[in-house]
Amino acid sequence: MAHLIDIQDMHKVYSVGGEPVNALDGVSLSVDEGEFVAIMGSSGPGQSTTLTILGCLDVPTTGSYVLDGIEVAARSRRELARIRNRKLGFVFQNFNLLPRTSALENVELPDFYLDR
Repeated sequence: MAHLIDIQDMHKVYSVGGEPVNALDGVSLSVDEGEFVAIMGSSGPGQSTTLTILGCLDVPTTGSYVLDGIEVAARSRRELARIRNRKLGFVFQNFNLLPRTSALENVELPDFYLDR
């Protein structure tokens, strides 16, 4: 049976002042449907980078990320948006609501962008 999330040898390199910074260096992780996973650690070892990639907000520099059978690593921004809309949900530490809309309208907003 395939994993819901399958990451193999994932690397993420950022350029800071022209110098490469390895945010992730060979991360591998598999999560099956129904499993609960916590990504924990002290500040700096790459939890936020990992979650950003898991949430399809960014892609790894190298490595493989398969989400529910879809290879995510090489997808375009538009395709990543479609995957986020159909397969993912986010709970943020800070409020990310649009201030000029009601709570209900904020919840309904992703449906507005859904391809029909």
